[in-house]
Amino acid sequence: MRWVAYLLILSSLLTFAPIAAQETAPSADDVLYVALVWHQHQPVYFKDPATGVYQRPWVRLHAAKDYLDMATTAAQYPDVHVTFNLSGSLIRQLEDIAAGTKDIYWTMAEIPADELSATDKRFLLERFFDTNRGIIARFPRYQELLVSRDSLGIDDALEAWTTQDFRDLQVLFNLAWTDPDFLAEEPLASLVAKQRDYAESDKRIIFDEHLRIVRQVLPTHAALQEAGQIEVTTTPFAHPILPLLVDSNLAAIAMPDAELPPRLIVGQDAVGQVNLASEIYETHFGRPPRGMWPAEGAVAQSVVQMFASADVEWIATDEGVLARSLPQVEDFTRDSNDTIQQADALYRPYTVIGGRGGRTRIIFRDRLLSDKIGFEYSGTPGEEAAADFINRLSDIQAQLIAEGATGPHLVTVLLDGENAWEFYENDGKDFLNALYRNLSEADHIRAVTPSEFLDMLDEAPRPIDDLWPGSWIDRSYSTWIGEAEENLAWDYLRRTREIFQRESRRLEGEALQRATELMYIAEGSDWFWWYGSDQNSGDDAAFDRQFRGYLALVYDALGVPAPDFVNIPIIPAAPIAPARAPSESFTPPQLDGIASGDEWDDATFYPLDDAVLEGLYYGLDGNRLYLRLDSTIEYDDSTTIGFYLNLPDDLDSNAYTRFEATGGEPILGFGAERLLEMTFEQGFPNLMVYTADGRGAWNFEGTFETALADGGTLEVSVPLNVISPAARGADRINLRAVLSVDENNVAIAPLAGPALITLPDEAVPNIVLNVTDISNDDHGPGSYTYPQDAVFVDGVYDITNFVVGSDETHIIFRLNFRGPVENVWNSPNGLSVQTVDIYIDVDGAARGERLLLPGRNAALTPGNAWDVAIWAEGWTPGIYVPGDDGLLELDVDPVIQTNPGQRRVTIRVPRTVLPGDPAAWSYAVTVASQEGFPSAGVWRIRDVLPVAEQWRIGGGVEGVANATRLMDVVNPNPDMQEALLSDFTPSDANIGDLSPDDFGQVAMFSAGE
Repeated sequence: MRWVAYLLILSSLLTFAPIAAQETAPSADDVLYVALVWHQHQPVYFKDPATGVYQRPWVRLHAAKDYLDMATTAAQYPDVHVTFNLSGSLIRQLEDIAAGTKDIYWTMAEIPADELSATDKRFLLERFFDTNRGIIARFPRYQELLVSRDSLGIDDALEAWTTQDFRDLQVLFNLAWTDPDFLAEEPLASLVAKQRDYAESDKRIIFDEHLRIVRQVLPTHAALQEAGQIEVTTTPFAHPILPLLVDSNLAAIAMPDAELPPRLIVGQDAVGQVNLASEIYETHFGRPPRGMWPAEGAVAQSVVQMFASADVEWIATDEGVLARSLPQVEDFTRDSNDTIQQADALYRPYTVIGGRGGRTRIIFRDRLLSDKIGFEYSGTPGEEAAADFINRLSDIQAQLIAEGATGPHLVTVLLDGENAWEFYENDGKDFLNALYRNLSEADHIRAVTPSEFLDMLDEAPRPIDDLWPGSWIDRSYSTWIGEAEENLAWDYLRRTREIFQRESRRLEGEALQRATELMYIAEGSDWFWWYGSDQNSGDDAAFDRQFRGYLALVYDALGVPAPDFVNIPIIPAAPIAPARAPSESFTPPQLDGIASGDEWDDATFYPLDDAVLEGLYYGLDGNRLYLRLDSTIEYDDSTTIGFYLNLPDDLDSNAYTRFEATGGEPILGFGAERLLEMTFEQGFPNLMVYTADGRGAWNFEGTFETALADGGTLEVSVPLNVISPAARGADRINLRAVLSVDENNVAIAPLAGPALITLPDEAVPNIVLNVTDISNDDHGPGSYTYPQDAVFVDGVYDITNFVVGSDETHIIFRLNFRGPVENVWNSPNGLSVQTVDIYIDVDGAARGERLLLPGRNAALTPGNAWDVAIWAEGWTPGIYVPGDDGLLELDVDPVIQTNPGQRRVTIRVPRTVLPGDPAAWSYAVTVASQEGFPSAGVWRIRDVLPVAEQWRIGGGVEGVANATRLMDVVNPNPDMQEALLSDFTPSDANIGDLSPDDFGQVAMFSAGE
């Protein structure tokens, strides 16, 4: 077995002796067990069939910076047992790289700097700063190059940079992606000390070291597992969302209002993914895996049997899944110290039984503790963060004692074990060493592996009868399915899988194995993770290309031509910003082909830096779309202009324009459903409408006489229902114009990306409340000032109007802001900067809650109480009701829609959540500053300091714990906000010890006022 030889390699790295299994604690109440599970995963990055080179470097670079170091760091603390989950796809790629396969970043760095082409140099300038800015700052020359690149811009840097500049960048990027401990040792220490003016020969030193490190990752883990220090587990091969392969409609259980793609049922693939991962694992570790982390913690009752059949002894998922799986627990709630109040229910394993009687055990991670390491502790000194972690474990133990719970109990902390360390000082070494040291020294806490803990149990864990279908995110599969892009990707996958089912019957042996594994890779969760607006990699289009590339490889492996749809980007090219934004008061121009006077001054305008096309305009009057295209040439009989549109309709789309050669990269950057085409007869345009057939052809629909041209100016008007029968308010349409001469494309506008058309919001129906809030009162209690970063534009927190209406299925809330509503951080729903809370009292103050959501530090005035709170923000919106043990989140999320052009936010809540008459309810509405890294106990809003900082509100008072964090409050009475928010006695007490009367107050209002 391979791992036996690896023990000799490991002995030069580690100084510990094999460790006996830890003994059971003398008393369940004396010791709290904690399982630290580091999940290491990378998708199977696309490997160019022509070159055999991976298109992304992250397996190699995370190996050089994280994988080996994480294991050897744990080995220094023999009393701390931890678990490393190595996904099947990661193991396979580590093996491939160890055998000599390279990635494109590697090959780009190997090119001698004096031989770089302009394309090569652009690649380096665009991609060789792909790391955290704090890491770059550790290398003075790297920081110098970053400042130069950013100040010059890429185009100018291409000309200004010297050969030495590019060579230094090639070296420093790869040094920066190496663990600091390796950088402190030879042969890399000399390169770090050199700082600049690197030679071509220096590159070989780095790549030899990277290859050495990659080759040690799997042997080191195997040896540590044999020594009893760690447990190594794995994930189904390509990291798929297993339940969605079993039945994609399982998503509807947690997402009843979501639109889902056509149903996919390929349970045999889910079984195959589990079995292939087990085979890969056993090849490297000499034994089957005892545990598995289902990708993204995505589980369902229907996947239990496949784990049991593969002899997997335990699986893991998130606390939110457990809350939905236990009838006796409505939800897990936390006190003001963030301690779970249902500790006995969470911190224990359970048994789940599959459909054929197979059993496995399941543990549930503490989400907050996991997120503390993954997202929050990076901003805290390592010793302080580690102490906080231990204190939180002590609080959990105290809670278990207070509940009278009998042990043993296991706190599971499970998170991504690689990406977080970029954001920590010194790659997280201070924190990890302090954490492991504190765990070693603690007499009441013992770090164990899940299998060690399960082995010490005297009886089988409690059963779960029906495992909730969900993941670690939002107790659902919403990150991977339900949005338009995600659904389209699932449809691409389904259509490919149907061809695979039919054509793979002809294959056998290695050919069948290759086609099957390519199909599995296309089923991986990573592609779907980056689709939609809920996640953003900064280069989502690259993942889109890889996904579609794997689909094309499936067809190639099957020996059948790939259909046209694999060439259509699922993620359309990013729209470019216009020089003049949309106006709410567009007046339709006179269509005469003459751009006279100011008739297009209210239109959205894109200036075009093109030798042929000069300007693109569009306007909307509610019923029609108006287009204008200016050219430097006169339109004649040889000219064709096509306006290609990407619509919200569920229609077939084409990848290519009418006169574009197929097979290459399409120029549109999106799939076009509709084509408005102009041909000319003696300068007079004929407007024809075409519909895509999904196979590359365009079906003629009709002719419209609503286009006129004069010289180089073309004006067009088309009814919106002709363009998009299903379009509605706030829908978005991508547009590109293509000018062709003699059926050859010669210009595209806009060149850098499509124009974006946002349709006007529909009117709110059946309005029962329309409140105007005073402008320029977005200063909380009167003294607050905005954070200093440029994204906090004047007026972004200033609500000017609040409307409540309804239709047959939803209660509708609409808010207007004085400042912009821009999605500066690419949130899923377009809301990045503001957080809006709506509190509703449906039955008077007889029951309900006065305190607002955590962190707002405000309460409703006496005599008021809310029954439902709607939390509208970018990433974690929700609907909450008061419960006996704290706030309870409902299974239905609000639907949030933003319209930047009209500075509006529209929120829809199903009537099933809010039954009754909205005209009879009372309301309170607040605005705060959205924050991704909040203080403890604060739900994602910014702190207030005495003096504003880049990311902090100013105008507060030092040492006052109960001051509000609200920026604006809707109130019909303009004089009440400042007085009420200031109506409290300053205190430095623990927030959890204060009553509603100890905070600033917020008044409710109703339709009758």
